[in-house]
Amino acid sequence: MRLEEWEVTIRTIVDECNHEQQRPDRILTKWRAKLEQEPTLLQPFQIDEIVREVRRRLSNDSR
Repeated sequence: MRLEEWEVTIRTIVDECNHEQQRPDRILTKWRAKLEQEPTLLQPFQIDEIVREVRRRLSNDSR
């Protein structure tokens, strides 16, 4: 899986995490459920890859 193909989704999740004042875990849990369903039907390891990238960007933003 190429993360470049999911750039729009990754940016959307990061923006949502930055915009909401709640913990990112809640937002990431919601997105995990969304990505498991159609039309994406991503495998758990693919979702983990996206979530890792989101967390990396969030940690970079907080510096």
